[in-house]
Amino acid sequence: MPLKTVTYALDFLDKLKHLRNQEVSTNQETFLSNIEQRDRRADPVTILSRRIENIAASGSGVSSFDLERFLGRNDLLPVNFLQKGTLAARAVCRIWVADLFGSNGGWGTGFLVSPRLLITNHHVIESVDAAMRASAQFGYEMDISGKIHQGKAFELTPEEAFITDPELDFTLVAVAETSDDGETSLADYGFLRLDPTLHKVEPLEFVTIIQHPDGQPKQIAIRENKVLKIGDHQDALKDNFLWYASDTAPGSSGSPALNDNWQVVAIHHRSVVETRTHEGVEEIQLTNGDWVAQEEAENLSENQIKWIANEGVRTSKILDQVNKIQTQQDASASQLVQAFLEDAKGIRIFPNTTPRESVVTSTITTPAPVGETLIQTQRRPSARPSTRNSGGSVRPLSYYEGRKGYDPNFLGVTIPLPELTPAALAFGPVAQVQGTQDNILRYTHFSIVMCETRRLAFHTAVNIDGKQWVGLNRTDDEWFFDPRISLEMQVGNDFYSNEPGGNFFDRGHLVRRQDPIWGEQSEARKANSDTFHFTNCSPQYFQFNQSQQLWQGLENFILTNTDQDDLLASVFTGPIFQQTDAVHREIQIPQFFWKVVVVVDKDGKVYSSAYVVSQERFVNNIPFELRPVGQFNNFQVSITNLEGRIGLKFSDEVRKADVFTGGSQGRRLRGFSDIEHPRR
Repeated sequence: MPLKTVTYALDFLDKLKHLRNQEVSTNQETFLSNIEQRDRRADPVTILSRRIENIAASGSGVSSFDLERFLGRNDLLPVNFLQKGTLAARAVCRIWVADLFGSNGGWGTGFLVSPRLLITNHHVIESVDAAMRASAQFGYEMDISGKIHQGKAFELTPEEAFITDPELDFTLVAVAETSDDGETSLADYGFLRLDPTLHKVEPLEFVTIIQHPDGQPKQIAIRENKVLKIGDHQDALKDNFLWYASDTAPGSSGSPALNDNWQVVAIHHRSVVETRTHEGVEEIQLTNGDWVAQEEAENLSENQIKWIANEGVRTSKILDQVNKIQTQQDASASQLVQAFLEDAKGIRIFPNTTPRESVVTSTITTPAPVGETLIQTQRRPSARPSTRNSGGSVRPLSYYEGRKGYDPNFLGVTIPLPELTPAALAFGPVAQVQGTQDNILRYTHFSIVMCETRRLAFHTAVNIDGKQWVGLNRTDDEWFFDPRISLEMQVGNDFYSNEPGGNFFDRGHLVRRQDPIWGEQSEARKANSDTFHFTNCSPQYFQFNQSQQLWQGLENFILTNTDQDDLLASVFTGPIFQQTDAVHREIQIPQFFWKVVVVVDKDGKVYSSAYVVSQERFVNNIPFELRPVGQFNNFQVSITNLEGRIGLKFSDEVRKADVFTGGSQGRRLRGFSDIEHPRR
């Protein structure tokens, strides 16, 4: 850890020791009476590191001022705080819910959390019927000259998606794609991404509330919104909430509570009054200091009652509950909700957005080339021009004679190549392979099936014999076209090099270089060389998210935790094609990759497991061979779940051997200990 970071961490520890000496009101002190709760949530150094990680992921940028502010030594904010706030406010709307007769109703606030989903309180929209009577009005606000704009009204479409929970007081509902007058797209307003990670805010930090109080034009409470308490480990119900001091009013229910980096930390749902139980009677304190029975207080105006805090529903708890409800619905589960959850978890990010970025703007409606969405200063220097063919080298056809490829009977049971279903073939036909009838490219110990349109592999399959494995060092890489298929169907060096301003993408092995190098030395060397074919690589961002390093480690970990003396395994790998994959230099770039590992133990029992990993977040120099660390965007899923994602169908033997016991949506992997494998 850098010295400066350690210094900040030590300062933070000291800060915790003196929190109790800070000046807080008597009533707020009630919320802070157990400040050690912070230590139970995580140790201070972990809190600091996670907060900085969340700040960096928000898209607002991170500087030393963020650390100073978090430590309570500085309250400066970057000027982009105002700019980001303007964008965040676009996603917030006022909600009108008419009564059964349509003559009266009530106001609330809501905000978009995906391109099509809006969230508000349950007590604002309690049912599908109420949603059918509701209207969401975006842009009802005052402009810079003081003029009030009416904005645009949108119908809610609960038949497409509707989830509500009275206990957590939230409702998630779909919104029509176009305004009532047909002139405006919902996508113009962007959305506020919900992030399931913890430590987006801490006690004594501040939140900002964007709201439509009592249906009035959009308002914002920027300061004096101090977070008082987060959760309650002693009370399961209270653990769902976050408390803060802030100016809100009736109609603010459903407003987003955001941290200084515009990440949603809670959904406002009610205010908290000063209460006590006196002689068995619940009483509420008034601003003049008197106490009255709760029933009597209900007849008083709000300005007569002593309010000590506001209460919001924690984002992480809402996402957990949405996931549970969606899983329970199975066949009736909404695709819009599924996409929302996958985006939040990092499984499948909304097209043309950056994972975990908090404020997603309307740029998602006008996709830009991938290269233009990256930060220009992060490009790697351009590679030197190759002395060989600028597109890559080509071997003679005779080189491939005798290549047997993947052996389906390698494990002692028949594990055939997966079947391409119409869902997969919708992305393009299988590339024709010269001299074959099945169009399979066979190499030493592995095979590849290519997609003609995408110019990348549908899938690869490799046999691994751990007992005969030969360690060969990686030397200077030389990549080759395969002459058995049209060179036009292969992505060569012209894509990976000589890009003006620097190169974005590496050639990422699909069949890992080490996997097929077993057998006699000559055989292992052929296998090693065979992995360096353009048919066996896929574009990978040169800054591949650090947490994505788990991709290669998943395979290593499972294989090394199986009987190594007689280790046999077959591994299937490929990209996940999506119609919405962005185009860079005429190539659609896969955002996700999948892997299926099938192993057999010494008793001949077969085990299988499946994984999905995203490459949408970037770090430096992450080829597949690096050792894995990190905790995000890696998922273990069921074979059945994966089949639905990739349009391939595995054999019944593979499906029956699946060791995964988690839910239908898969399990996020934070590290090796989360993996389900045969020896656990």
